Amino acid sequence: MLAGTNHLSARDTGPARPRAEAVATAFPLATDAACEILRFGGNAVDAAVAGAWALCACEPSASGLGGQTVLLIHAADGHTTVIDGHSCAPAAASLDTISPSEQRRGYRSCSVPTTPATLDWVQRRYGALERRSVLAPAIRIAEQGFAITRLQHRQARWVADDLDPCAADLFLHERRAPPVGFSFRQPDLAITLRRLAELGAEDFYRGAMARQIADDMRRHGGLVTEQDLALSGPPIERAPISVVYRGLRVLTVPAPGGGVQLLSALNVLAELTAAGLASCADDWRRTVALAASAVFRERDLHPFSPRDPMLAVPHLLSRPYARRLASEIAGGQTVFASNAIEEPGDTTHLCVCDRHGNVVLLTQSIQSVFGAKVAHRDLGFLYNNYLCTCPRKPHPYALRGGCRPRSNIAPTLVMQTEAGASRPILALGGAGSRRIISAIMQVVSGVVDHGLDVASAVAAPRVHGLRGRKVWIERPAASDLLMDKLRTRGREPVIKSPFNFAMGSVQALEFLPDGRVRAAADPRRDGTVEVLH
Repeated sequence: MLAGTNHLSARDTGPARPRAEAVATAFPLATDAACEILRFGGNAVDAAVAGAWALCACEPSASGLGGQTVLLIHAADGHTTVIDGHSCAPAAASLDTISPSEQRRGYRSCSVPTTPATLDWVQRRYGALERRSVLAPAIRIAEQGFAITRLQHRQARWVADDLDPCAADLFLHERRAPPVGFSFRQPDLAITLRRLAELGAEDFYRGAMARQIADDMRRHGGLVTEQDLALSGPPIERAPISVVYRGLRVLTVPAPGGGVQLLSALNVLAELTAAGLASCADDWRRTVALAASAVFRERDLHPFSPRDPMLAVPHLLSRPYARRLASEIAGGQTVFASNAIEEPGDTTHLCVCDRHGNVVLLTQSIQSVFGAKVAHRDLGFLYNNYLCTCPRKPHPYALRGGCRPRSNIAPTLVMQTEAGASRPILALGGAGSRRIISAIMQVVSGVVDHGLDVASAVAAPRVHGLRGRKVWIERPAASDLLMDKLRTRGREPVIKSPFNFAMGSVQALEFLPDGRVRAAADPRRDGTVEVLH
């Protein structure tokens, strides 16, 4: 159990634990919010939840009240747990009630939002402060506003023609993307956040706010009802899954998140490296790309039931399984997916550690950039479009009432054991759909295998193997040798610009033996870090 109480441990655990407090998030105001809570005396969960609420206000293209949230918590007493806030389809969801186009965006693409329930529950369960305190920064951001960044202007421009009138009213300026530097305020969201601070998530799921959401859905042909909201319970607390990579224990989240694919890819990378197939930078990047591609093809070819997410894990994380995939990659025995298109996708991630040694990793999302492209006008938030991930054919994750959409969320902790004691050495997570997995894998390998500091590993140029023949390569890494090596394997290199948005975004903390902490925010997004001593 976590310190045997309802709160994370506040006791001194010795020099093997991080002493500095650190925050890495995808937006400066969210970093400020988490640091404010740490300075106020909150623990890592209080700070992470405050940062997550803040991101709902200052990074609305990536997450919000209409989405879902997943956490991995490592307590100072050594216990690690997953708080699984993955969402479910409404009861009325089916192939008959949702057309293919409605499944991609709009009111019928929305799963039942779980972010308010997850954030409220985890903060009450493991936090030390009152709910009003952790929501205060988000309320302030929504009321006072913030300056639109270049990235936010670009994102709004991408979707300006796709947003429905309610979403356009909330997130555009005179029906166009808000210009860079524009002071963006959200008074309706501020009122909603104040109601949550006063009444808690109960109002969102079983109170007046739930009735407002259900009424909005009915008016616009959506399927989420008051009963769907009322039956949406608290998040599920699960054990993490793990493998040993280079003598280090890597822990992450089970399905329906992307943890199985991440750990499987690390196992394949270890096998290929041991076989001498990653001996130089170009070979390493080719190996990373092919390993990521292979595990996602396997996920598509051999899906397993989300009803028992741990059932298939021993096989998928076994060495024989990794050796088989590695052998297929080494021998060029590849089955390509016929349809391997990948959209940029959007999500957000943050990392927090406190002075007691508690570490919290939190990933939340509304699926696509600006989610379903529809919003609750009066409550001020966008709905997610997670049902777009549910296959329309017989499949464990097939579209149906109550189905749990699959995601790639994978908050990850790397632990080192010395003299019988374990300590974190790396904590990270990412945004960017399938690029979450390839990005995390590259950062972990960069730190563990190549001795990079965490900021250098996060900023290093990336590759990503799609399920089909294409391999995305950020321009600094697109050497002639690498492209030739990929082409000889039947791959099609696609060169991306440096620090490309589509390659994902990683926020990370690195823990040094002397108790110092290094923090890194991905230069591909608007993230920032702060280390408090």
